[in-house]
Amino acid sequence: MIETLNIPETQKQYYRDLLHENPGRNLIERYSLFCSEYADFARKRLSYLPQLMQNGWVPIVLSDEGMNYAFTVGLEYSFGHPEILIASPSRPARLLDRMLEWFTENVEKGGCLETGSDYAADLKRQPDFSDIESDAVFRAYEESDADNYPCGSLYSFYGYFADRNLERGRLPMIILELDFPVRPAPPGGRLSSIMSAPRWQEGNEGADA
Repeated sequence: MIETLNIPETQKQYYRDLLHENPGRNLIERYSLFCSEYADFARKRLSYLPQLMQNGWVPIVLSDEGMNYAFTVGLEYSFGHPEILIASPSRPARLLDRMLEWFTENVEKGGCLETGSDYAADLKRQPDFSDIESDAVFRAYEESDADNYPCGSLYSFYGYFADRNLERGRLPMIILELDFPVRPAPPGGRLSSIMSAPRWQEGNEGADA
């Protein structure tokens, strides 16, 4: 959301145009703006941007209240594919990260992951995931997932680099939940306050996550 930044309107329009004309350059120039004008915010909240600019996407890996999950940032921006989130109450977050990389390699090669399709057989052929015994079916991101899986990095990225004010629970994402029916935290639980659309202003670096 370039409108929230304290820069001249002509410069805001330049970035809006650049987003559509050259998405790769858009990332470079907007990140440079943050580093020069909002250095603390860039250091605290956008440290993943260099890796995203190099690879087209970046993994975010989290463990919170008995739930481990990993998700992509940038997959839709760079490849036109929904972001991917993988969650498990028992598998280590680092293992979910490797699984995320395996799925994303297929996307980078032009593949498309389908909701409702079972990828368990494909995963079992990989040494790291050979012990999977349940289904591995992606589903669409739902509104209640905003509380179960906080993904503030996605809101800030698409807000500040793609000018998209995403509504709560409207992330362009598909989810794979493994080792369920153990359920994550109920709606309204952990860290749910960070899921509101970013409205950051200079001097209020903690408003986004």
